[in-house]
Amino acid sequence: MKKLLFILIAINLLFVACDDENSGTGSIQMYVEPEWTITQGIEAGEGPEKMHDGWSLSYERFVISLGDIYVTKSSENAKEFRMDNNYVIDLKNAPSSGLVVAEFSNVPSGDWDRVGYSMLAANSDSQKLGGISDDLFNEMVDHQLAVSARMVLSNPSGQVCPYDLEGDNPIDPQRPCIDRNEVILDWELPFPAKAEGCMTPSQVGLTVPSGGTAQIKLTIHADHHFFTAMRHTDIQRLAQPVIDADLNEDGFITLEELQQVPVAVLDPAVYDLSTFPQLETLYDYVRWTTITFPHYQGDGGCPERTPLDGGENLEENKHQH
Repeated sequence: MKKLLFILIAINLLFVACDDENSGTGSIQMYVEPEWTITQGIEAGEGPEKMHDGWSLSYERFVISLGDIYVTKSSENAKEFRMDNNYVIDLKNAPSSGLVVAEFSNVPSGDWDRVGYSMLAANSDSQKLGGISDDLFNEMVDHQLAVSARMVLSNPSGQVCPYDLEGDNPIDPQRPCIDRNEVILDWELPFPAKAEGCMTPSQVGLTVPSGGTAQIKLTIHADHHFFTAMRHTDIQRLAQPVIDADLNEDGFITLEELQQVPVAVLDPAVYDLSTFPQLETLYDYVRWTTITFPHYQGDGGCPERTPLDGGENLEENKHQH
């Protein structure tokens, strides 16, 4: 009887071992997807997903350089799965289903708690992904950009009140204003950065199913230039502080103009600048908000931000949803 029992146990273990061998691995498919703000724009209004000071936002162009995608574990000597390609992607005109940017096969099933990817400076090794035009691709590569965006802000009763940089108070309420119902932000953004520690509110990293595929969205948010803090709760989206940087009143706000405007023009009663690194100008504000574009699985985040153009790292603890 004991001999028969041992035989049955051995047979059972054999079947378990065979099952583990056949289904103990899975695969990962990662695709990049624009947030709805890029494709649909943001209307003016009072709701949580609106622009809150009367200006509406639309995107005429949004191109990003993306790559260096990896999955690993925080344990010592863990295996790493990495995609080293650098893709230049027109997210404004990307398919609604997104674009596949990385696929990993024969990945041991289970939890993988370290996921990261990068917005990279486009270069001669970059590749086109999706239906991007030659002109947009060459612009990104020639200027080594991480992002290129053209944004239109519109307001039927809008005004531009250029900051008074010659006076004692740049935001003097008596400074002159002009009527303008449309303003253009046509920005080439050379702010590459790593985004790591990607997570959702319920999980750090991802889980590979045995014999199946983990499908992961690398989601790009673009509206952070208008956030009043580096987080997604208890914030407003405001355009006026950027619009008032139209110092020459031509209807175009340039990065060069932003470099001239001290960050002190942002009302501390409205803006929580404690969630940012050291800022001196509105250009610094735009740089850091650009660095926080990469997200994960829709509303998830990647809180460890490392600028690849030098400068301070950011542990974005307050930025999670």
